[in-house]
Amino acid sequence: MPYDVPSAAGEAEAALDSDVAETSVQAGRGTPMTIRETSVYRGPNFFSRLPMIRIQVDLGALEAYPSNTLPGFVERLLNDLPGLARHGCSNRHAGGFARRLHDGTWLGHVAEHVALELQVLAGHATTRGKTRSVRGQPGVYNILYAYEHEEIGLLAGQYALRWVDSLLPPDLSGLRGLRILDRNAAPGPISLEAAVAELRRLVRKHALGPTTQALVDAAKRRGIPVARLDEQSFIQLGQGSRQRRLRASVTSRTSHIAVQTAGDKALTKTLLAAAGLPTPRGVVVGAA
Repeated sequence: MPYDVPSAAGEAEAALDSDVAETSVQAGRGTPMTIRETSVYRGPNFFSRLPMIRIQVDLGALEAYPSNTLPGFVERLLNDLPGLARHGCSNRHAGGFARRLHDGTWLGHVAEHVALELQVLAGHATTRGKTRSVRGQPGVYNILYAYEHEEIGLLAGQYALRWVDSLLPPDLSGLRGLRILDRNAAPGPISLEAAVAELRRLVRKHALGPTTQALVDAAKRRGIPVARLDEQSFIQLGQGSRQRRLRASVTSRTSHIAVQTAGDKALTKTLLAAAGLPTPRGVVVGAA
């Protein structure tokens, strides 16, 4: 049976059942899935100690159509993304997610696994995710999944939802709310190959240098939380008063990083705002 968990916002979530029972929701065919909101958690949060992306969706009519009720859906899903067959899901063994698909699971849960798999194909080792229904709002779910780079993680979520939508019958497809994830997103189906290629391009673009990457990998092996603070090599290890920051091989035990940060107005404002301090609005421009 589902259980209630109070959230930080005073909202409550209900965990998905392991087995899909026959739904009592009487939704009319044709009401499409809608993206309602999104959040990026850059550190420990209510849902996990890991950084995660949350996308809240309203399944609409799809609440009445778990995966095993959609002809050909599961077969095409596993054929186009064979890596999904290795996902363990709540069964905690390879093939567990495939079993859930055949038994029947809701499409928010499916999108969660697709977002993780797309990041894996792009080169990021993301494996943690969860999907929770929002209490008191039938058909509304919070999709949560891990990420290594915020831009890549958000784009993977967008691609996942668009691709899942493209596998649906015409009278159930038509994803709404894409601009919540990306103001420039164009509606319509996507090419899975093109999506993976774009994610891989971004992984190469945002890759850390070898020295910084080696330090980040060592921290992760030791269970130390890692957060990237800019698009270069500015990294935070740990949380709170015991955190340390580094840029390449230079650490915050020297004044070098503080001097560099203070000389970068945009970065200084970003860090102050992230700490909850009021900062003036502004953007970096390249020309008058």
